[in-house]
Parts: sequence; structure tokens; C-alpha cells
Amino acid sequence: MNLRNYLLEKYSSTSIRSYENMIRRFKMVMGGGVDKASYTDVLDYIGQLRKEGLHPKSLRNNLFAIKIYFNYLLEVGKRKGHPCKYLNLKDQINRQIQVESLYTKEVLENLYENYESKNEENQNRDKIIISLLIYQALTVLEISQLKKEDVNLEKGTIKIRENKKNRGRTLSLKPNQILLFHNYLKNDWKKYWRKRRSGKRFDYFILSEEGKQLWKSGINRMVNRGKEKHEKLTPIKIRQSVIAHLLKEKNDIRIVQEFAGHRRTASTEAYQQTGLEELKQAIDKLHPLQ
Repeated sequence: MNLRNYLLEKYSSTSIRSYENMIRRFKMVMGGGVDKASYTDVLDYIGQLRKEGLHPKSLRNNLFAIKIYFNYLLEVGKRKGHPCKYLNLKDQINRQIQVESLYTKEVLENLYENYESKNEENQNRDKIIISLLIYQALTVLEISQLKKEDVNLEKGTIKIRENKKNRGRTLSLKPNQILLFHNYLKNDWKKYWRKRRSGKRFDYFILSEEGKQLWKSGINRMVNRGKEKHEKLTPIKIRQSVIAHLLKEKNDIRIVQEFAGHRRTASTEAYQQTGLEELKQAIDKLHPLQ
């Protein structure tokens, strides 16, 4: 059994590519002795990633992928012991939303209005993804899980499926999205679907150029393709910005919670500006040096 087949048997299709990338990087750094790596080798590797400034969540994901790799080696008989089975990282994840650093409404609107896909044939699909980020504040996971049946153009709605983090919900589409979705389903979706190599039937709404489900990592890359480093936008930060703007506009917090799919009100409250943040913004606006 190769590593790919092992992953396919045990993990979801939406996670496999990221696991493969993290394992590939670990193997490249470790070199030829990777299969005999020790506890200390793994610690040194994680330390190297930490020095590179990886977010604590990314560090944990990398360690999890490495653990998967050694589980695979054990299962196929290439190792007798797991070097990091009981290793857990203590890096603290700061879950506070930095409201003052989020994107303005103008930045988000410009992203949609001026977006041009690197490949003109993907323009409709890619613009749909951008619209779902800035109008419905979806996560990349929610976008990748959308099915054709979730889109109701007659009612102008889209159904978001429940996942481990967020509740399912039905959201309204903007008028400009309805025509965009219609053109995509009529012209582009079938074109992608016909390119699939296997006979496996599925009806994901957003498809890759190969006619497969579009991965989360593919969406992240697509949003920033061709942008300079200082211009790059983060999909999760786009979502956070949309939610924060809704609260700033005095929308009822329970309605915003339902819109975002948050399971707890506290998750939505984290996006509210404090009095100090509002005061800081007022000072920045009125300061004579600004």
C-alpha cells in the first residue's frame, strides 16, 4: 500500500492534499533518513517551522501530518516504533479577532468588481467564489462542499451544509450573483464535469479544471493568484471582515450569528468593536498627521 492509498482509506478527500504537502516537506527536510527519524528529529523540525513564523495552528497541523506518516510506516512494516505518538505542542493559539486590522468594505467590493482570473475560461467560476466570500462570508470549506442542489436560483438562495465548526443555514443571493450563477451552470459547469477521468458521480457546485471537487487549498491560491505579497487577502479574514461590518452597522447579533453559522453567541460577539477600538479609529481619523 502506498501513502496515497493509505490516506484515501482513512481521511477525507478535502484533507488529503494538505497532509501530502506537509509530509512531502517533512521528508524533503529530513532527507534519506526520514523513515528512521527520532523524537528529537521531529522536535527540531517543528522548531524550524516555529522559527519561520508559522501560526500555532499550522504547527499543530504539521505535527498531525507527521504522526500520520509514521502511522503509515508502522502499518506497512517499515518501522517498529512511533517517534512522536505522544508529542503535543503547547503553542497558544490567539483566537481574538483583530477587528481594527480587517478589510474595509471598499477593499472587498474592489476585489469582486476588479477580479480577473488568470485563465479567462475560469472567470465565472472564480468570480462566484469571490462573491461567496464577500457576500455570504462563507469559509473555503463551505464553498468546497456546496452541491448543485444547494443553489436555488428561482428563490435566490443558497443552502450551506453543516460542518464541525459551523451550523448549516440558507442564505440569500445578491441580484448580481443570480445571473453569474446561471451563466456558470448553463455554460461552465458541464464543461468542467465532462473532464473528469473517473466514472464516479458527484454534483459539487464548484469544480476544478479536471472536473473534480475544488480543494480548499485551490480556493486560497485562486483568490491571490498574481497578487504581490502586500496585496494578498486571506479568505478567513474576508469572512471576519464581513461579519464585523454587519455588527458595526448595528444588525441584531442573533441575526448575524445565524448568517455566520456560529454555534455560540460568544463567537459572534468576538467581532464587535470595543469602545477603545472605536476611540482609536476616531483618533486616527482626526489626527492632524494622518
